[in-house]
Amino acid sequence: PAWVLLVVAYVLVLVLIGGSAWSTHYFNSLFTLALFFAVLGLGQGAVVMTGGLDLSVPHTIAFTGVMLAALSNGMDGPAYWAIPLVLAVGIGVGIANGLGIVLFGMPAIVVTLATNGVMQGLGLLYTGGIPTGRSPPVLVWLFTGRFLGFAPSVWLLIVFVAVAIIVLHRTTFGRRIFALGNSSRVSMLSGVRVDRTTIGVYALSGFCSALAGVMMTGFSTVSFLNMGLPFLLPSVAVVLVGGTLATGGRGHYVGILGGALLLTAVATLVTGTNIPIAWRDIVFGIVVLGAVLTLRERSS
Repeated sequence: PAWVLLVVAYVLVLVLIGGSAWSTHYFNSLFTLALFFAVLGLGQGAVVMTGGLDLSVPHTIAFTGVMLAALSNGMDGPAYWAIPLVLAVGIGVGIANGLGIVLFGMPAIVVTLATNGVMQGLGLLYTGGIPTGRSPPVLVWLFTGRFLGFAPSVWLLIVFVAVAIIVLHRTTFGRRIFALGNSSRVSMLSGVRVDRTTIGVYALSGFCSALAGVMMTGFSTVSFLNMGLPFLLPSVAVVLVGGTLATGGRGHYVGILGGALLLTAVATLVTGTNIPIAWRDIVFGIVVLGAVLTLRERSS
């Protein structure tokens, strides 16, 4: 349903904003902002496809963002080792989530919510409540520079989408994700290492959250402790609107990409008009509910 709704949303953008919606500037903004949702959609999508949910996204984004800004402090030199470091931190957060689920048999929503609280506390301890540092120029260039007429982030989106499709739909790991989402018991009897796959899925989600934190730091040029809060609902919304079953076992990244573009179009529509920004979250929530109800009817 995401691609159909995207067409509807774009028509509304044309009606309310006008000819500027045909401009290179508009599409540059659309694809640049969609990059954040597309990245988070891969991680959260993989988790949802197994029947889980990752609620540690917001403060994983925030912690990795403030950590990167503090370590690089506006310089490219330190960024070349700081970026891999914070991405590794994100993977570590995901592994911790996976281990909590596998070893203690606890629901994913409980483990990841607890992890989100831990990351919030670690962020406060690391910064003393006042984040310091700035984004390295190379990350700022990613969103403000130009390459073949578009921001480099647009080309990064294309590369990321290609990699995401390969990971989810052309690898053994991807096939195991869908098998686990359909039935963990059947997967185990079929020889799938369920525990290892579960940990790998949450490690992927942690990596995507950290990558979003890195990009958000470059986009805003600074970091702050609550920078990840606006991304929890969209990270789930793009997955469900993209046609992924909330109970797992079915979905495709192309649909998730459509969901990312749809939510971005809605966000730009709200920003480009006099509609209060609060309506963006209201619309996101309604879209998620509608998508879940539609998919439930199709499944039945």
